[in-house]
Amino acid sequence: MKITRRDFLRYCAASAAALGLSASGLRKLEAALASDGAPTIIWLHGSGCQGDSVSFLNLFANLAPVGDVTAGGVLLDYVNLAYHTVVMASAGETAVTMAMQANRKGGHVLVCEGGIATAFEGRACNILTSNGEEKTYVQVVLDFARSAAAVLCVGTCASYGGIPRSVYPSPAPPANVPSGPTGILSVKETLALAGVSVPLLVNIPGCPSHPDWIAWAVVQLILGNPIELDNYSRPTALYGNKDVNQVVLNIHENCPRNVNLGPPNELATTFGQDGKCLESLGCRGPLTFSDCPSRRWNKGENGPTNWCIDANAPCIGCVEPDFPGGNFYA
Repeated sequence: MKITRRDFLRYCAASAAALGLSASGLRKLEAALASDGAPTIIWLHGSGCQGDSVSFLNLFANLAPVGDVTAGGVLLDYVNLAYHTVVMASAGETAVTMAMQANRKGGHVLVCEGGIATAFEGRACNILTSNGEEKTYVQVVLDFARSAAAVLCVGTCASYGGIPRSVYPSPAPPANVPSGPTGILSVKETLALAGVSVPLLVNIPGCPSHPDWIAWAVVQLILGNPIELDNYSRPTALYGNKDVNQVVLNIHENCPRNVNLGPPNELATTFGQDGKCLESLGCRGPLTFSDCPSRRWNKGENGPTNWCIDANAPCIGCVEPDFPGGNFYA
């Protein structure tokens, strides 16, 4: 896969409404990407599946090859991505040196993907080696966050702990209590417990995060736009604000299968029944807030083609702090 800055801007133009971009905003984005003023991004991976990176890179999956720019070229050349283990051409000490240099300069955007392992002094998750010394995810996150202009937590694992943290039988582990076999905490909790404050921390939960959500956050940071957050550090533009309004961006309230919208909608009695509400079969839509019903997933040639409920699968609430609920390690 090869992409250019023009391809990235073409995606942004096609998704302008979803990204909150006006015509003038697109012009500002193009100017920012063409200048040296775009923020440097350091993208770290911890306890998770790297599905959020795959999701983000899928933005470009349907773009025709153009020029000689490599898969991560648009990010490396135009968004100043200093470190990302999936798309970087370099590896080992060379790659780590780039990350360390960006950290020393400061003012970067730190993107964290994956929960933070705190058990065994964090050694359950070593992510890089610098000068012959292995560094844990928790060490690097705390170090790099101290000089960051913003921290972007991509995916539910980084935002709240996600599946690696799911050990308590209650819906979610108590705040600031590590759980799971490796003592997982969210990035926000880890920073707070270590006394590290950052100018801005944004959670972009999802399992995985929708690529548009990640791109939206990156674009806002590039443009220097303010980001309104709810009590869970999520952008209200993407996830609503469930403590203020129980309807706006609620999955169930905005689902085309909602029986309250009138006939022909009705409750499903078994899986595989097209067009029927799945609430009685365990759908978590009534307790979940995001723009999935309108944004949808799996873009094709004519735009988004599907989403979980249209595939006759119940919403699993993957953007919520209590996801997945229950004990995965019993």
